[in-house]
Amino acid sequence: MTSVRGTAAVCTLRRRTAFWAYAAFGWLTVSFGWHLWMGIDYRSAMGDRDGVPVWGFLAYDGLITAMSAIGAVLALAAVRPWGRRLPPWMVRLPLWFGAVLLLVRGVPGLVENLTTLTGLTPYGLLGLAEQPADLSSGEFWTGMAINTYFFVGAVVMLPLAVLHHRGLRAAGGAGGPSGQEKSAA
Repeated sequence: MTSVRGTAAVCTLRRRTAFWAYAAFGWLTVSFGWHLWMGIDYRSAMGDRDGVPVWGFLAYDGLITAMSAIGAVLALAAVRPWGRRLPPWMVRLPLWFGAVLLLVRGVPGLVENLTTLTGLTPYGLLGLAEQPADLSSGEFWTGMAINTYFFVGAVVMLPLAVLHHRGLRAAGGAGGPSGQEKSAA
């Protein structure tokens, strides 16, 4: 028999997981649309990158587009009934991979932008730039917006991965379907 406190804790866990799952779904949907458009309008997306061949840019962008689409589906699978039919590792591992990838991409970029903006590191976080960053340039602010977007991705994916993992444990271990409760039998 489940205690009232245990039932309330499970309900709270499910609500919190659902919040972060839908936030991650929204973030990944925007990422999918953004990268899909970059693939379609690759000439302006590439800009003046002479060293990158078109096929390299399109392959990279296609990978990110596919990862965003798969991630959006798996974010929903973490909280929707149809997601329980998937093996738990098939949801858990990509969620963790995405969370760590966004953390590694989002945090350092934003930290560098913020330290450059405040004047702590005008030549970049590692001091490798040939000249100080031009804070009045559109390039700096575009970079700031992109790095902030990746940071927000980390902020929504990491809690989803953690809460999904806790939900699996609460449902009877990492081996059982996501969200499935133990039966009394």
